[in-house]
Amino acid sequence: MPTTAELLADALHTAGIDIVFGMPGGEVVAVLEAIRQRGIRFELMHHESSAVFAADGYARATGGIGCVLTTLGPGATNAAAGMAHAWLDRAPVVLITAQKPEDLLPDYTHQVVDLQAIFAPITKATVKVTAENAASALPDAIALTRQGRPGPVHLQLSNEEAVKVAGGAPFHSPFTIHHSPFAISSFSPFLSAKRPVILAGLGLEPEAPYAALQELAEAAHAPVIVLPKAKGALPDDHPLSAGSLGLTRTDPVYEILDEADCVLAVGFDVVELVKKWQHPAPLLWIANWANEDPVLPAAAEYVGPIGPALQQLSDNAFASDPVWGAARVQQLREKLAARLLPQPPAGKILPQSYLAAMRRHLPADGLLVVDVGSHKIFSSLEWPALHPNRFFLSNGLSCMGFALPGAIGAALARPGEPVMALIGDAGLAMCLGELNVLARLGLAVIVVVPVDNAIDLIRAHQQRQGAPIYGTEFPAPDFCAIARAHGIPSAKATSQAECDAALFQAVASGGPFLVEVHIDPNGYRWG
Repeated sequence: MPTTAELLADALHTAGIDIVFGMPGGEVVAVLEAIRQRGIRFELMHHESSAVFAADGYARATGGIGCVLTTLGPGATNAAAGMAHAWLDRAPVVLITAQKPEDLLPDYTHQVVDLQAIFAPITKATVKVTAENAASALPDAIALTRQGRPGPVHLQLSNEEAVKVAGGAPFHSPFTIHHSPFAISSFSPFLSAKRPVILAGLGLEPEAPYAALQELAEAAHAPVIVLPKAKGALPDDHPLSAGSLGLTRTDPVYEILDEADCVLAVGFDVVELVKKWQHPAPLLWIANWANEDPVLPAAAEYVGPIGPALQQLSDNAFASDPVWGAARVQQLREKLAARLLPQPPAGKILPQSYLAAMRRHLPADGLLVVDVGSHKIFSSLEWPALHPNRFFLSNGLSCMGFALPGAIGAALARPGEPVMALIGDAGLAMCLGELNVLARLGLAVIVVVPVDNAIDLIRAHQQRQGAPIYGTEFPAPDFCAIARAHGIPSAKATSQAECDAALFQAVASGGPFLVEVHIDPNGYRWG
């Protein structure tokens, strides 16, 4: 008869999980050995939240489920920020943590915290796995990550319980899926709209109905506005690609959205917005999950596979105004292109320069993983995403330190494909240990570090409010020297020519590389 740990390894394998990220402790050695014997790869990270970020990058790149293993106490609580990211960024991640056995509690308190209380608000379920419930609880709990709106689950298992022979008892999932029939008549406001807009969000993955989305946009002459995690859903060089929403309260594309007389929300999730949704036009909902948390005032709702619904809509006549669609998008593009750039001081380059250089050197289908800060807002608005699901970031939670481990996970999922990680000096300082993982695995990840010696996004808030700059600046270390200490080649750029040369060298290396770019952050306030 299998042990509880062996049943867990079997359940992970059956769910298609072939890699586990984490930081083990003595209380999970039985689980670690079980996954090793089951042929599941384990990758040691250097912080537990980094392990969750890597698992998310792997899951998003594969369309599967990410998995993390940590010990109890500090190991589990270190993972909390990562799990909050997985919760608000709708990432299907399984977190396995240890805990002390029940027969020691409550009198034993060393390293013991109530992990179920900690993780309950930021998971779809937290399950105390025992030998008695493992057979049924494990498959159901893992499946929850993909049921309805994706999200994480937490499995708690003591080492003592892990080595017991497992039995089986029912586990009743608190989540159910209710697909509704698709009725064209309910979506007639979109067919009759003069100024329709399609709003595409993170719920497009993993179904990936991108061809159907483009077909509908072209049939309806409807501009497509994307939320950050959906960048590239319609390639940014397409005439109907209007831009990104959800970075600031004054994103340029609000100009088009505010003029819309009907909004078709496809895979939309308001967690990606920083401005409350208050659009007066009819909102029509198409997603694989229900309109809830919060409920938006939708004129029509469809819950189910997205692609077939979009295709059915495409086979209709539309009433779009001829001056709408591509013409309106082009008008906005020309307006944005007319903005004047500031002049950087000597020894610095503008964000526009390093981003353009990255686009020149990363293939069209290359993947960019972006960290949190001014560069996240800037790149989400300005990066030309030319293929779907090639722009990864933490947006629902917006957690610094995501990009490097996220890029490691994505690169493991897509071996040989080019990956860049854009992470600021403050964000990289939070996860420097993961450079060791990058070097050890030899992954072809180019880490681009814009250095401005500050938490610039917060510094900019201080400047706008007329407050003194306080607590937001620091002397950045020599990141090139740190990279070299890990065996990663690097280059420093203080001009456009140096930036291009460094990125050319990085791509040609075919392995990990770090580019330290010294920037003028005034470019982030452009326009």
